[in-house]
Amino acid sequence: MNNYARTRALHQFYRDVFTRTISLPEADALPAHLVVEILNYANADLDSLEAKLLDAETDLDVDHDRALKLMMCAIALANGAFDGRSDGPLVPEKVAQITRLVVEAMQLSDNTHYLVAAIQILFRVNEIDSVLFLISNNLSTLSETPSVLKILLLICLMEEDYNQAHVVIQQLTSNADLIGEDRMTLVMVVCCIYKLGGHPDSFIDFRPLAEPAPQPDASRYEWLIAPEDNGKTTVLVACDKGYYYEHAVALLLSIYETNGTELNVHVHIYNCDAEMISHLKSLGETLPGLSISLSSEYFAAVKAVNVHYACRRFVFLSHAIEKIAGPIMVLDADCLVRKPWADVKAHFQDNELIFSHHEGLPLWEQIPAGFVYSQGGEISKKYFAAVGHFIDVNLACDKAEWFLDQIALSFAVDILTPMEQMAIGREPTAELIDIKHSDAAFSWVVTTKKNVAGPYQDYKRQLNSKYLPVA
Repeated sequence: MNNYARTRALHQFYRDVFTRTISLPEADALPAHLVVEILNYANADLDSLEAKLLDAETDLDVDHDRALKLMMCAIALANGAFDGRSDGPLVPEKVAQITRLVVEAMQLSDNTHYLVAAIQILFRVNEIDSVLFLISNNLSTLSETPSVLKILLLICLMEEDYNQAHVVIQQLTSNADLIGEDRMTLVMVVCCIYKLGGHPDSFIDFRPLAEPAPQPDASRYEWLIAPEDNGKTTVLVACDKGYYYEHAVALLLSIYETNGTELNVHVHIYNCDAEMISHLKSLGETLPGLSISLSSEYFAAVKAVNVHYACRRFVFLSHAIEKIAGPIMVLDADCLVRKPWADVKAHFQDNELIFSHHEGLPLWEQIPAGFVYSQGGEISKKYFAAVGHFIDVNLACDKAEWFLDQIALSFAVDILTPMEQMAIGREPTAELIDIKHSDAAFSWVVTTKKNVAGPYQDYKRQLNSKYLPVA
């Protein structure tokens, strides 16, 4: 580890996971409504809270009273860093202010709760050096503190220090209560064990990567509208009925708006019905010349249905490569295309596989599922057979865990030889699937907040108004 560039580039989502819940029993001395605003509702408006905090009466001595209030002010300011609260990281001046508040609070009160809260706050605002300084100087004190151990494990994994990560995992797994049912931590643990040469089979089963992938079971799929054999690249989108109407229709409109008839579209609907078949055919008449094909599979997931929806498309892809002639591009249903693919592709090397890449991706997201491009050759068939087998086995064993699709995509690369891996191209995520919605990107995507006002929603409304005007 040196400057922790990869950890600093990590998406705010991951900094929030282990810092959203801060335990501060000392806050019971403050008025309950203030505590709830800051710790439960994550109020970040310190301008309106500071005077109330500082004026609040407690039964603490002077130093402990001030330490508590400084720490609560720091937490309030740090709440502004949460994913979705701003357009980017907090400005350096605000981070420096948070750091000063935390430091002064800790100087006034030698309190383990404040130490843990300080680490969480500083990690949330991306002060990685300070986080590691506090951890390394208080290891014995923090050895049984779950949130701190999880933060340290995440940093180790981001910096690819797997040996140190293994030490942290040993400590976490020495007491079942330290991990509990925390599924994000379990993802980190099993992925690290795999990187260290193991094939864990609990939580997520990695053993399929150590065995030959069988032929995909094609009998589960029903082809409702056959694909055309015209040699064009086919955009594959998979979703259920609700997502089809809410998002996928707009994706099809955006493809037609930007690429005309230069791309095909294949829609794979989970549990398709006659109404959807009719709607898709009608939509095809609204977009003349666009080749649209359709398939379905029928299943009833008893839990984690969204994981099934995200993962099953890649199991289907291992079959679709055999059925659809020409290259295939997998996009999320809530993606909106902004540029002609031919113009974008002209800047890339002619790789068999193209994935997006960003420095701040953790090892289980090394290949994001939001954009996958395949020429459909033998390397692609070998790779997606392994991806599909990995997912199939885990879904069949009731291991429908979040990130399963991206874990499969990221680690199935290991079944390819070094020479075969040279056929993989990696292009900047911001150029292919941009969450910041820049004009230069091939497509725009949304993450956890899908209906926030802005360029994405404006574009979606424009498409609907142009192609699907209300009578």
